[in-house]
Amino acid sequence: MTSAEHTIGDLLNEHNRLTLDVIRGNHTPIAKMLLVQNEKLRARLAKLRGKRDDQ
Repeated sequence: MTSAEHTIGDLLNEHNRLTLDVIRGNHTPIAKMLLVQNEKLRARLAKLRGKRDDQ
């Protein structure tokens, strides 16, 4: 796996963990903020992956 693939995997794992925290009722402001930031990063990575696939 490349470094980028590891980063993507780490972000997905973190997103899943934060999502479960929110679902379970751990609605801390930090968890919510991190979830939003993580979603933005996932969107950026998806765009980058799309550009790489087009090349």
